[in-house]
Amino acid sequence: MRNEWILNEVKKIDEEKDYVILENPGHKSYLDNILIKRYWPFIKKSLKNTLYNYFPLRAPKTDFKLSYELTRALTFMLLDGQRAIFRGELSFSTSGWMLSSELFLGLSRETDPSIIFKILGDKKFRGMPPTLGIYEEMPSEYFHIVFECGNGASWAYYSDDYICGKIAEAIDINARLYDLTIDGNLFKEDLNEFLSLAYKVYAAY
Repeated sequence: MRNEWILNEVKKIDEEKDYVILENPGHKSYLDNILIKRYWPFIKKSLKNTLYNYFPLRAPKTDFKLSYELTRALTFMLLDGQRAIFRGELSFSTSGWMLSSELFLGLSRETDPSIIFKILGDKKFRGMPPTLGIYEEMPSEYFHIVFECGNGASWAYYSDDYICGKIAEAIDINARLYDLTIDGNLFKEDLNEFLSLAYKVYAAY
């Protein structure tokens, strides 16, 4: 029966929950295998190359991602100690892929406000501009800036090598951006270098 998998999955439903998510097990297994067996080894190598702590250390888990079609996602992070500094997510459907990036920067209260204004007001980030939070209880991370972006395409357009290249670029550049602010400071003489790097991942084209 063509839709037998639906009946089988319905039998597994927890009746105490007030929502149901059905995933075709064959498609789910196919997507998970690509993420874990084909791409995770490359992601792990790229994370290790930064010399920062990273997550996950062991075999990764994939997750359901809400979309108009069955989509599975693998999340990975760079850490400074226990603090997340970068979060990446690679998600796959049967029709395409998406790579999402988030960078978390904490700048000290002594940071020149004109630097903050320059970052937040940069026209190249207008598609998804950075956000600013103020942490008054944390003077060393008083200005909390978050960069976000996502890009992807249909499987018909790009090869595995291209996707791996985008993953490596995102991980490397986010590590280098954090390097420039690792002590909670970003100086005017480093701002152009910071922005030039950030454009490569976070600029809206």
